[in-house]
Amino acid sequence: MNTKRDFNKEFDDGVGRKYAYNFDFDVMHHYMIKAFQPSIVSGNALELGSFKGDFTKRLLCLFDTLTCVEASNLAIEEAKTRLPKNVRFIEGMFETLKLVEKFDNIFLTHVLEHVDDA
Repeated sequence: MNTKRDFNKEFDDGVGRKYAYNFDFDVMHHYMIKAFQPSIVSGNALELGSFKGDFTKRLLCLFDTLTCVEASNLAIEEAKTRLPKNVRFIEGMFETLKLVEKFDNIFLTHVLEHVDDA
């Protein structure tokens, strides 16, 4: 696994591409929640790869507690300014993260393309 990645640079918009598009935020996230709804159980949730909190906002009304894991400290800092104080953030790579807490719901969206090959 390559541990020398700069996760803060990975979400920068580059020439000819954007990291994220409004279509994802405005359209896809709505339908993702709708698709997940039958599988959601009451309790807490873990979001792996929360980025700046756009999808997290949609999860807030569904769960008592919400924990977000994100590798970019800059994305976490921005998310903290956009989300309520009761959202817990953990900076780290979820491939190596060790969590003691158990979660009733786990969301892993828009992240597989960022996972290092082992």
